[in-house]
Amino acid sequence: MADTTYAYAGRILRVDLTTGRIWSDPFPGADRRKWVGGAGLGAKILWEEVPPHADWDHPDNRLVMATGPLAGLPVWGTGGLTVVTRGAMTNGATNTQANGFFGANLKLCGYDAIVFQGQSPRWVYLHVTDERVELRDASFLLGKDSWETQQALEAELRLTGHRLSVYSIGPAGESLVRFAAIQGDYGHVASKNGCGAVMGKKRVKAVAIERGARGVAAAHPHALLAAAEEIAHNLKTDPSTKGLYMFGTLGGVRNLHGMGALPIRNYTTNVWPEGVDTKLWEAPNLREGFDHRGHQCSACGMHHCHMQVIRSGPYKGQVVDEPEYEGWAGAGWAIGATNPQEVAWLNTQLDRASLDVNEFGWLCGWVMECQQKGYLSEKDLGFRLEWGDVEGAGRLIGMICKREGMGNLLAEGVKRASEKVGGPAAECAIYTMNGTSPRGHDHRSRWEELLDTCTGSSGTKDTGPPTFPTEWGLPARISPQDPVPVARQVATLRGRKHFEDSLGACVFTTRVPMDILCRSVAAATGWDIGRDEAMRAGRRAAALLRAFNLRCGIGPELEKPSKRYASTPVDGPIAGVSILDHWETMLDTWYETAGYDRKTGRPTPETLRALELDDVIAPLWGAGARA
Repeated sequence: MADTTYAYAGRILRVDLTTGRIWSDPFPGADRRKWVGGAGLGAKILWEEVPPHADWDHPDNRLVMATGPLAGLPVWGTGGLTVVTRGAMTNGATNTQANGFFGANLKLCGYDAIVFQGQSPRWVYLHVTDERVELRDASFLLGKDSWETQQALEAELRLTGHRLSVYSIGPAGESLVRFAAIQGDYGHVASKNGCGAVMGKKRVKAVAIERGARGVAAAHPHALLAAAEEIAHNLKTDPSTKGLYMFGTLGGVRNLHGMGALPIRNYTTNVWPEGVDTKLWEAPNLREGFDHRGHQCSACGMHHCHMQVIRSGPYKGQVVDEPEYEGWAGAGWAIGATNPQEVAWLNTQLDRASLDVNEFGWLCGWVMECQQKGYLSEKDLGFRLEWGDVEGAGRLIGMICKREGMGNLLAEGVKRASEKVGGPAAECAIYTMNGTSPRGHDHRSRWEELLDTCTGSSGTKDTGPPTFPTEWGLPARISPQDPVPVARQVATLRGRKHFEDSLGACVFTTRVPMDILCRSVAAATGWDIGRDEAMRAGRRAAALLRAFNLRCGIGPELEKPSKRYASTPVDGPIAGVSILDHWETMLDTWYETAGYDRKTGRPTPETLRALELDDVIAPLWGAGARA
C-alpha cells in the first residue's frame, strides 16, 4: 500500500493575523486525493471558511498560498504557487498562479499551503523555515518595491539566490490598489483579481520562505524520473510547444498579430503602426536585443524567465526581467509603445510596484485614448499622456501606487474609473461586467477567450488555451470565430487548467498530453490516477469556485463584456466580424455542455453529484434538491 505522505508534506500552515497565533492542521490523505492541492485545496477552504458577508477586505476573508504534489520533485517547473482568495476586483473568487521557487521551498519546509486569516494590527512579514515559523515586524520594508523587499530580506536573513523565496506586495498592495499583485523571486507574479490588495489589507508585506531540508518522497522514484523525462522530451520536440521551450511566450507578439489578436492601442486598431520594424518582434530577435542570462524556476529546463540588461535608450544598463507575452502586450502594444527596450523597462516597473500588467494596459490605454479624443483633459490627469509615452506611463504607475490626484480613481481599476467618468469615456474601457481584467490579447478574434473570461469564476480565464482537445473527443482545430464549436470546446476543456493549477507546477510545463501528466502524478503519489479522475478533480474545483461566487451574489447577469471589449474590429484580419451576434447562442451551448443551469448559473444537482459535491447541493438549490 502506498504511503499516504508521498509527494505531500501533509500539513497546512495556519496564521491568525489578528491574534498572532500560528499552528498547523493536517492535510488528510482523503482530502489530498479529492482536492489535490493548489486551486482545489484553495477552493475548498474558500467555500468552507469565507461567509458571504466577508468581502475581500474583511478580516474573515482567507488568503491561501498553496502548492501541490509535484512541487519540490524533479519535474520541470515545479516551484508553483497558487493564490486563492476573495479578490478586490470582482469581490469574488480568485485563482491565480506564479512560479519561481515558492512552492518547492514551502514543501521542503514541511507545508503544502499557508492560510492567512484575520488582520494584523501592524505591518508584518512571515518568515518560514523547516524548524520555525514567525511573524516579524515589517516596518523597515514599507515603501519598498518587490525587488527592494527581496533584497532587504536577503540581507536581513543572510541568504541569497534560490535559498530564499520572497513574495511581496510592493507599494501598490500597501495602498490597496484594487489590481495589486503578489510578486516574487524577481519577476514571477500572482497577478489576478487584486490578490495583492487582500494581502495589503491584512497588513502582510511579504512571505519569506527558506529552502528547507525535509525532502519530498515519491512513491515510485524511477517511474517519476521516467515521466519527468517524457514531459521534458515532449516539451522540446512537440510542434505545439517547441517554440515555448526555446523562447517562452516571446513568439506570441508576431503570432497573435497575424490573427488579429494583438491588442493594439486599446482595441482601436489591429494593424501595425507605420514605421514599426516587424522583424524586431520575432522571438529570436526580441531576445537577441538584450544581454541576458537564465533565471529559470525550480527544476526547470525551459529557456524562459530570463533576466536582461537594457542595451540602449534612456534606461540603458538597467536590469529587467524578460517580459512574458502579456508584458509585451500590457506594457507595450495596448498603450502604443513599440520600442522593446522601453517596454521591458516599463514591464519591470509594474512588477516591482506589484501591479497586474494586464489591467494596467487596459487602464493606461483607456486614459491615452480618452485624452486623445478629449474625454479626459490634461488638467484631469495633471499631464499629457500620448500613445507610446513610456515615461508618462511610468509616472502614472507612481500616481496609482500613491493614490495621488487622479491616481486615486485609477487605482480602482478601469471598470470603476470609466463608470465614474461616464459619458463616451465609459464606452472605451475594456473589462467584464463583474470586473475581471481580460488577458493581454484582442479577444474579439479569439472568441474562446472572451467567452472563457466572461464565464470564468476565478478573476481570469478558467479554461485557458485549448490543450490537446482530441483527448476529449474534440476536433484538433476549429475556427476561432465559429460560435457553437468554440463554446463547446471551452466548456468541455473546463477543469483541465484547474487540475494543472492544483499540482504545484507551471502551466507551460504541464502543456503535455494528460496521460503523461497523470503518469507523473501517479508516480509521485502512488495513486492509480487517470485522465478522467484528473479532469473530474479540476471540474470539481471549477464548480466550487462558481458556487462560491453565486453565494456572494455574482451571477450570470454579469457574464457580459463591456462595449469596447466586445466591439467589432474596424481593420485587420477580422474587420467587421462581431461576436455579439452569436453571444446568446454561445452561452446556451456553454451552459448545456458544462452541466450548469442557464437561468441561475448554478451547477445542476446532477453535475454536483457527479463531482462528489453533494454537500453543495442544498446551499445552492435548497434542502429539497438533495434527494
